[in-house]
Amino acid sequence: MVDKEYYLKLSKEAQDNYKFYKEEAESSICRREYTISKRYDISPYWYGRQSTVPEEITEEETDTYYEFDNHDRLRISACDELIDGYAYTVYEDNRIITRLYVRGVLDSIKEYLIYDGFIKRCIEYSARNDKLQYEDYIYEGERLIQVYQPQYESNSGYFDHLVRTYFEYDEKGILSRVLDGTKGVIYVMMLAEDVALLREEVKKGLIAALREIIGNVSRVLVDRSCCFLAIFLHDEAHTVYSPIFQPGLQNIRDEQVENKKDYETIWNSGEHPGKYQQELTDQELTDQELIQKLRNLIMFWHNTDDWWEEGMKLWQEVAYSLNETNWSENFILTEDFIVFVDREGLEVTNGELEKSIPLVKLELLRSKGLVPVH
Repeated sequence: MVDKEYYLKLSKEAQDNYKFYKEEAESSICRREYTISKRYDISPYWYGRQSTVPEEITEEETDTYYEFDNHDRLRISACDELIDGYAYTVYEDNRIITRLYVRGVLDSIKEYLIYDGFIKRCIEYSARNDKLQYEDYIYEGERLIQVYQPQYESNSGYFDHLVRTYFEYDEKGILSRVLDGTKGVIYVMMLAEDVALLREEVKKGLIAALREIIGNVSRVLVDRSCCFLAIFLHDEAHTVYSPIFQPGLQNIRDEQVENKKDYETIWNSGEHPGKYQQELTDQELTDQELIQKLRNLIMFWHNTDDWWEEGMKLWQEVAYSLNETNWSENFILTEDFIVFVDREGLEVTNGELEKSIPLVKLELLRSKGLVPVH
C-alpha cells in the first residue's frame, strides 16, 4: 500500500518551501537546452510508452527548456507538460523527487524510489486533483522489461492495454519495441532500409487482402450494384492500421446524381449503409501477421509524427493498384467502380480523390460528371 498521508505531507512541504526548491535548483544550473516540446523525463523509456521520440534540441529560444547541473543531471524542466509549469528535481541516494509548480502553486509531486541503482517505483500525487497513483518498474538483469500500473486494473477490462507495458530489445540490447497490455505495438524502432522493405511487403499484402474484401462485399450485396469501396481513415493512428471499408451502393449514387448533390456528397461514404462495412481485423479475411506488420509500420511513423501522411500515402497506393484491375467479371461492381481513401472532410474538388485513381478510370468518372474537370 502507498501511504497517502505521507504524500499529503510531502505535498504541503513542497508548497511551503516553493521558493527554496526553486532557488536551490536555479543555483545549481550549468547549462540549458531549448526544445519545441518534451525531450526529457526521469521515467525510463517514457517516450516509447507515449509512442513518440524525444524532441530535438533547437538553437532558438523557446518557452520549453531543460537545465542541468555540473553532474549533467536534469534539475529544471520548463513548460514541457503544462503552460507555465516548472518542475524542480532533487537527487538523493535512494530516491529522486520532482516537484511541478504552475505559477508558484504545486501541481504534482513525483517520488522515484531507487533500489540497487535502478528506479523501481514512481509514486505521483496530484495536488490539483487530490489523486495518488503509482507504477512499478520490473527488470530482468539490467533491462527494464515491464511497467505495471495497478490503478488501471478493473473487471471490465476496458483499460487492460494500460495495466502493463512491455519492452523488447534487439541483440545489441537496444530498445526495439514497446507493447501495451494487450501486446499491441505502441513504439517500434527500425533502420530506414528495413522500413522500406516492410512497407513494400505490407503494400503487397494489403492489395491481396483488399481483393478478398471486395470479393466478400460482392457476396454480401448479392444483387445490389457497388460503385466504390471507401477506405475510411480518421485522425487516430489505430484507424490507419485498422480502417473501415465502406461499400458505396449504386442506387444511392443514382438518387444523389438525380437530386444534383455536390461532389463531396456523392463521394461521402457516410451516406451509405453501415451494415455492409468490412474491417481488416476480421480474422476470416486477413492474415493476422499482415495486420501486425502494418501496425509496426504505422507506429514507426507515429514515432516521428509522420503517421498520417505516410499512412494516407500507403493506402492511396494500395487503392491506385486495385483501380488498375479489370473487374468486368464481377457483375456486382459497376463499370466505374473504384477504391479510394476517404476521410472526414475529403476535398474532392481540390483533387484529393484523384490520388487513388489511374488516369483511364479518372477520365471515365469525369465523362459521367462524377468528379470535377480541372
